[in-house]
Amino acid sequence: MDWKSYYRAEIARPEGRDAIAGFLRNRGDPWIEGAIERGAVVSFPHTALRYAGALQARVVSALYRRGISRIVALGVLHGSGREAFRTARDEGRPPEERRAGFSEVKGGFIPPRGPFDTPFGGYPTWRPADGGPVRIDRSGILASEFSLDTFVSILKVGSEVFEKEPIPILPIFIGMTREPMNGDFAVASSLAAWLRRLVRPGIAVVTTGDLVHYGTAYAAPGETVKEDDPRLTDGFRAEVKRMLEAGLIEGDDEEAYRVSTEILKSDQREILPVVAAYLDGKRRYDIVHFELSDYAGILDVVPPCWVASALLIYG
Repeated sequence: MDWKSYYRAEIARPEGRDAIAGFLRNRGDPWIEGAIERGAVVSFPHTALRYAGALQARVVSALYRRGISRIVALGVLHGSGREAFRTARDEGRPPEERRAGFSEVKGGFIPPRGPFDTPFGGYPTWRPADGGPVRIDRSGILASEFSLDTFVSILKVGSEVFEKEPIPILPIFIGMTREPMNGDFAVASSLAAWLRRLVRPGIAVVTTGDLVHYGTAYAAPGETVKEDDPRLTDGFRAEVKRMLEAGLIEGDDEEAYRVSTEILKSDQREILPVVAAYLDGKRRYDIVHFELSDYAGILDVVPPCWVASALLIYG
């Protein structure tokens, strides 16, 4: 599935832009605005526009309403289709091959300098003087990445709706942060320390992640998929809380990673250790919105097929 093209097409339609403008014109969200004001990290989904659009617009609206001057956005570097990710995680491969795969995709990646492309025109980006541990993408690893595309498109429309200058964004796509052979999270700690040096008053940190992937399109070989059950939402919400309790409250990155990987199939598995280390002593979370969005029709597979659309506050 070419997700980049799919999501671009749905927001590029005239009705897509109209929907985004409508989401943005809704009243402000004091909960999200307060989180941004105190320096918390707001996490939004990147599911289809009809599921995630209103949630992302709540974040964009809060950023403009609070007068934020710059944004740091931690995106997902999706690894399912990348050989380096598969090699690094494959326990049957020789250690030197796994280390080479990990080295290729570890840490954070930023696009080359220039505006962020949206269907509504380029959107301004910024880059810090201290490049820290992040790498500028010179190999095209970000060419098909889509996790921040809709969000930046909504930022672009938001500048017009609110009649304000666009807030420059620093998009950082997070690859592997857990060393797959020894379970070390040093990469996450390094990224977090750099972020703490980078972020100043007026700079907001946001992130994205679809915290649950479940059903026919996401099942491993031999994995049993339950029939549609309204209790699935409550069950997965409880597992998300278990992941966040481990990672943010108890400081158990390994357990949070296990729940994220084995139970939730969360694409925030590599981001959460960075956020937890970045927050340091201010670790807490709020689940503002959580629902399972139906992807069976989008992927043209037999139901059930669910992806979580969740809006959360970390810190």
